[in-house]
Order: sequence, then C-alpha cells, then structure tokens
Amino acid sequence: MIEVLAKLGRGPVFLAGEVLECVITFTNPLSASSTSASSEMLAWASAQIHCQFHASENRVVLPPSDGSKHDVQAENETVFVPNRGERGQCILSTPPKILFCDLRLDPGESKSYSYSETLPIDGPPSFRGQSVKYVYKLTIGCQRVNSPIKLLRVPFRVLVLHGLKDYQFPQDEAVAPSNPFLEEEEGLKKDSRLADLATELLMVATSRRSLRRSYPLLEPAVLTWVRRAQGSL
Repeated sequence: MIEVLAKLGRGPVFLAGEVLECVITFTNPLSASSTSASSEMLAWASAQIHCQFHASENRVVLPPSDGSKHDVQAENETVFVPNRGERGQCILSTPPKILFCDLRLDPGESKSYSYSETLPIDGPPSFRGQSVKYVYKLTIGCQRVNSPIKLLRVPFRVLVLHGLKDYQFPQDEAVAPSNPFLEEEEGLKKDSRLADLATELLMVATSRRSLRRSYPLLEPAVLTWVRRAQGSL
C-alpha cells in the first residue's frame, strides 16, 4: 500500500495566469518492524490540471459531443486520463508532467516531488451553479506494477480578473539573466507585481466612477486572494 499526500503551497484559490505549486509525497506506511513489511514499487506517477464542465440535463440542452465517450478509461489501461470517470466534458487541460518512473519505497520511507504549472490565462473561472459547473482539479495519477491506475484529485478555484491577461511585464525584466540561486527571490517579486496589479485592477473595477463594471460575485474572492498574496510576501 502506498499513501499519497498532495499539498498546495498557497491555498486553494488562484488567479488565472498565476503559478500553481504543489508538493506531492509518496509514503510506504508500513513499519520496518512489521512482519508483513515489504518494499513497494511504483511504475510511474504524473500530474495534470484540467477543468471539467458539467451542465444539468434538465436545464441545459447541449449538442452531442463525440469526445465524451472517450472520458471513461478501463482500469487495466496504462494511459493517464485525469478526468476518467467524471461527469461532463473536459474543456481545458495542461500538458501532463511526469513526476518519476520506477520508484521503490522501503517500509516507512517517503519521497516528495514538486509540481508547478501556470494556470491558463484564457480559461473560464470556477463556477458552481444550478445549471452549469466549471470545476478545476489537479489530478495525480500513479500505478503500481501489474495494478490499475490510481487517481488523486485536488480541487481548487480559479478567478478571472478582467484586464490581467492584457498586462505585460517590462521587457527588461523578461530578458534579465536568471540566477539559479535567486530563483525563489525572483518568484516572490513576480508574485508581488501580480498582487499589486490585481489590487489596482480591482480598485478600478469597484470604484464609484466605474459602477457599471463592478463584479459583485468576484470581488470578495479576489480581495481574499489579494490579502493572502500580500500577506505571504
């Protein structure tokens, strides 16, 4: 038996265009002193983000989709399909990333892997209504030798702030040489610029001079994200 734990680095709410980071830990929970203790072998593990769209059949009539029948994957297949077994249609997905191949875990041993992906800027926002739903999930798939694929899904929310995708960072910052010892500092600076830009756009959208452009459903969530981002810097 293998235990899989996924932990998002900055909570479950993100802006479109932001980088999602997750630490994924694989553990062999058996104690070395156990009589049944033995090493566990995993053939591979991959991670991928996808957005699942679901519409109520009683409220919304959608044209038939030929791709919907391919969402169901047989348990004995070795193809990683993150939305296997889910209702609805996968309307957005990032390229899958391999975490490892041929991992051996002795009793009580753990191995952690880091996953990061930039959320698509042109994707829909998360939404749960009575008629339609847009749900984002990070799916981790792994397979033991001669065993079916197991999936772990981590749901999270994506907020779309109008005007953010039209912004481009200064050219000198984009072409500046990177220092491998300063990658973490550069990441914090980028998050700071993103939080400042989100705050500015939110102030413009919700100001008294722009009442027609207010977003009553988005504002509390974006404010929460901005406060969280500024508090972590």
